[in-house]
Amino acid sequence: MDTINRRQWLKNSLATSAGLSLFPLNAFAENNEDHYRKDHNTNKSDVRRLLYNENHLGPSKNVEHIIKEVIFRSNRYSTFYEYDAKALKQLIAKQEGLKPENVLLGHGSFEPLIWTATHFGSKGEHIIVPSPTFDVIGLFARKIGAKVTPVEVDSDFKMNLTEMESRISAETSLLTLCNPNNPTGTIIETEKLKSFCRLVSDKTTVLVDEAYIHFMNSWRNKSMAPLIAEGKNVLVTRTFSKIYGLAGLRIGFMLGPESLIAEMEKKFTLGFPGNMPNSLSVASAITSLKDDAFLETSKNNNIKIRNAFCNELEKLGFNYISSEANFVYFDVKNFKAYKELMLKNKILLAGGWPTKSNWARVTMGSEDDISFLFDKMKGKKWL
Repeated sequence: MDTINRRQWLKNSLATSAGLSLFPLNAFAENNEDHYRKDHNTNKSDVRRLLYNENHLGPSKNVEHIIKEVIFRSNRYSTFYEYDAKALKQLIAKQEGLKPENVLLGHGSFEPLIWTATHFGSKGEHIIVPSPTFDVIGLFARKIGAKVTPVEVDSDFKMNLTEMESRISAETSLLTLCNPNNPTGTIIETEKLKSFCRLVSDKTTVLVDEAYIHFMNSWRNKSMAPLIAEGKNVLVTRTFSKIYGLAGLRIGFMLGPESLIAEMEKKFTLGFPGNMPNSLSVASAITSLKDDAFLETSKNNNIKIRNAFCNELEKLGFNYISSEANFVYFDVKNFKAYKELMLKNKILLAGGWPTKSNWARVTMGSEDDISFLFDKMKGKKWL
């Protein structure tokens, strides 16, 4: 390949890569205008950020220390250092009882979810998703021509597994789940979910989004990751953006069968150092995975605030769904008016999903955040 052709090839490759990176973000924002406000300044210190399910405690102190330690290496790719992508994969694999070859790293779990949508939907295949949910896969898959079937949650706001299974056809390439589900916060009982995944993975690939699983007691026993070691056709995504407090560093991963992970890694990352998560993210993720005390502190803090939040909802007479995550979904009767009132008081929250257009989802922020929120809710002035 001569110099001109190489340059043209690189130019085309970069253009394609940029398109894949930016397109899903635009697609997601485009379809979520009712969920997330784009016209607010969230950098102000007096804004209460209760919409993205971030950990208000921030990252652990150990992470703060490691960032100070490795920041001087930012001029280098993380390759060859003790805190590199290989080391992170090895640690994840060890903790999950898998091999490093079962692990695919990404920028948050958002990127692996987009890769999954592309891999299983780019040829017009059929994808089944729960509704409502954090539907990145469904939103992106539709944009690239896939046929997406949303299946409504049942009367208990839980994913309707029976109905989802009934929608599987010969064209179905992927069935997605989210446990705990977002925005409902509901879960499927562990053995029931495992049985479902074992059965359905013989018919199609099953992806389980476990972004919020760490907020559950004995969470590791409730993960679907062990099914991968059993040889099942199952993918599991996790993120460091939630309980670990690393949302701004953009780091997450996918677990899956070796052959599928290898295929997707080759297809979407090309193995280039420049496409790896950055060195600060990797070092922070490794440090976080070793900090069980911080995980426990964050989980217990969330349970305490969530219980207090639900008690206040009951006092005010609002219907809500019992949550296993770091947010609560409840009926405000008129979400548009409620949202506007909260925005006037510099409180950012989510809601307005099509199936429950008058329900709000509030992140469990600090005790002060929640106290401030309920102070503005007293009197129900938006009704």
